[in-house]
Amino acid sequence: MSNRAFAIANDIDEKTVRRIKEIKEQDYSISIDTLKKICSAQGVKLSDFFKMIGE
Repeated sequence: MSNRAFAIANDIDEKTVRRIKEIKEQDYSISIDTLKKICSAQGVKLSDFFKMIGE
């Protein structure tokens, strides 16, 4: 999926998508608001997301 398509599908800015993809190369912290938007678009509760990454 392209950055643009992901941005549109998840209601976030395309620049944010690029920053997320480059997270290992640069210091970038994803905001809770961005996480909420992505989780909502993907049908995942934010609390479930944190449970998944905590495992």
